[in-house]
Amino acid sequence: MQAHNAQIQDFMLTGKNVFVVPVYQRNYSWQNEHCRKLFHDIVQVISSGDEHFLGTVCYKVTSSRERSIIDGQQRLTSVSLLLKAIYDADASLEVREEIKRYLYNTGLGVDTEFLRFKLHLNKRDDAVYHILLENSRDTVEEKLSVSQKNSRVFQNYLCFYGLVADYMSAGGSTVDILEALSLMTIVELEIQQENPQEIFESLNSTGLDLTDVDLLRNYFLMPFSYVQQTCLYEDYWSKIEDIIGTENMAQFFVDYMIFRKRSDAVIVNGRKAHMTEGKLYALFKDYFRDYRKDLPPEQAYEKTLDLFGDLLYCAKLYRQLLFREDIDLSAEPPLRLKLYYMLAASDTRQPNSLLLYVFDLHERHLIDDAMLDAAVDAVSSMTFRAKICRATGINRQFAGNVMLRLDEVTDYSRFVDVFWQAITVGKGSFAFPSDKDFLDALVYKDLYRALRSKGMKYLLYILEMNSPFSKGLPLITDDSITVEHVMPQTLTAEWKSYLTKNTMENYENLLHRLGNLTLTNYNGEMSNKSYSEKCKIYSESNFHYTRHICDYPRWQMPDIDDRSKALAAEALKIWPFPQEYHKEEKAGSKSLHALDEDTTQFYYTKPEQLLVGDREYSISYWSEMLPILCHLLDEEDHEGFIHMVETAQLSCFGVEDDEHEYSANSSFTHITGAVYVRQQMSSASIISAMGKVAAAFDAIDGTDYRNNILFTIK
Repeated sequence: MQAHNAQIQDFMLTGKNVFVVPVYQRNYSWQNEHCRKLFHDIVQVISSGDEHFLGTVCYKVTSSRERSIIDGQQRLTSVSLLLKAIYDADASLEVREEIKRYLYNTGLGVDTEFLRFKLHLNKRDDAVYHILLENSRDTVEEKLSVSQKNSRVFQNYLCFYGLVADYMSAGGSTVDILEALSLMTIVELEIQQENPQEIFESLNSTGLDLTDVDLLRNYFLMPFSYVQQTCLYEDYWSKIEDIIGTENMAQFFVDYMIFRKRSDAVIVNGRKAHMTEGKLYALFKDYFRDYRKDLPPEQAYEKTLDLFGDLLYCAKLYRQLLFREDIDLSAEPPLRLKLYYMLAASDTRQPNSLLLYVFDLHERHLIDDAMLDAAVDAVSSMTFRAKICRATGINRQFAGNVMLRLDEVTDYSRFVDVFWQAITVGKGSFAFPSDKDFLDALVYKDLYRALRSKGMKYLLYILEMNSPFSKGLPLITDDSITVEHVMPQTLTAEWKSYLTKNTMENYENLLHRLGNLTLTNYNGEMSNKSYSEKCKIYSESNFHYTRHICDYPRWQMPDIDDRSKALAAEALKIWPFPQEYHKEEKAGSKSLHALDEDTTQFYYTKPEQLLVGDREYSISYWSEMLPILCHLLDEEDHEGFIHMVETAQLSCFGVEDDEHEYSANSSFTHITGAVYVRQQMSSASIISAMGKVAAAFDAIDGTDYRNNILFTIK
């Protein structure tokens, strides 16, 4: 590799070079704030006269004229857009002739359209960029499509144009901007014999960090020739992005891996871990390395074609599990509606790998439409029951186990029966929640806090869909539909005098229960109106169960309990658990509790079991829980755990040094290295600390421990 300092001006003006952004590179993605920062830096250079380091530009010479940009396309593109903005904002001939030298090649040998333009972006961006160069500020918009106008290429051009115009209005000179480019330095890296991918990864610390999906695309395509890269990108990768949407690619790759491996278990640095979006690049690269290991280039290309073909096939199936925000539910077929309610309306994505498996069976004609429909219903039932009961349900790990069981099917005429058997074999937090647990949770749990507004809206809406009078129901996507507390969250003096002593004493426990919640189209009008005033409005509601509230002559604790039980009985029919698949429950089985429940219920109690993901621990004291969690997180990712301790600044941790000695402090227990964790805390403090620790680790490692910690009490 050859490396040396250079000015961005000299780099862009050298010879008649053409800078090509390979097809595997991500789209141009700088945001307005990055453009403003660049312009601010240039203005600072003008005022100070000091050099400013712009970043690294890494490239490989692919022909006498072409330079393939490995890293630095964001900076090169942004400088080019700034120059075009200056060209359009300043009509002086001297400035425009100077800028043309940056944007175009001219003279002898420049005999093709390709050679005329100095910079070529990837497929989507290049079309916008060339239209932009060939038009003025006044004419360019009429030449662009709606999506092209929304591209970062055009939007950032507009940003730069506005910045330049404001600068000129304030008396600034565009000549000064051009001269400042001679003080904007870069490190110019020319790759020769080195591995471009390894260098690319090492450079991924400047500018906008690449996502794991960006790195994967580069890893897949970089080893091949330009023609092969173009084929893989245009015939496969680009189509997958169009089908899935770039925002869903990481999720798709994880679910694809679990679907093909039949497991989310992976080994990272010699330790067992679970597949997550945060580990996607390293894990998929390991998988793919084995996939084409020791193959000659042509066979490696054929293997990559096979893999991309499978990814494209799965993407077309996976599309059934994704939904646009502006979806028209009235135009969707029944199965898609079921999937929408289960995945989008209730904000769930954990079952996606299992659903991909089932759709694959259907695509291969191993199961028919009715079997597919029944499997979706079963997944919906378990997923929602688990959410209500705070069980783990069908997460990615459990989905892998279910797929392994389904692989043993030889007679697909019995598929629905085998499917139910497969999803009801789990134990502990993976057990299919029983009718009793489901009913108890629906009637007595604080559902509004557990499900949040979106999940609660889903529950109440599905109940309305299955009511005796669902005709004319507004679509769930109607933004005017909101969740209403019949007994309000803020009590007026009138409500306080209206409620009985028993209801007031239990107000906090009753407020967010199912019976006290309903759907309205006019929550703002309800405010804290009295019960009688609310009933007048409820009587005109589009929602059957909201109108039914008017049948209660009063609204007190027995009435809330009665309505909770009535709605729970209806929910049992909608999210069923067929009797033939029930397992015999152990006598005295315990309810599962989550970290975000009301901790006052745990005063003067002792825990019995801690469940973290797929691991179960028998415990006797609250003080055991936090050290168990910390040891598990350290085992999953030691460096990530240490980083979390150092950056999260959680009071439950102590790090021993010359000023702090925790090893002799009986209030702390040792975890790893110099890290200790506090033990002597109340049950409420321990539960709170576990939630904060898990959330902080999840934010660093891309895991989901925060939502997969449960416990039982004696």
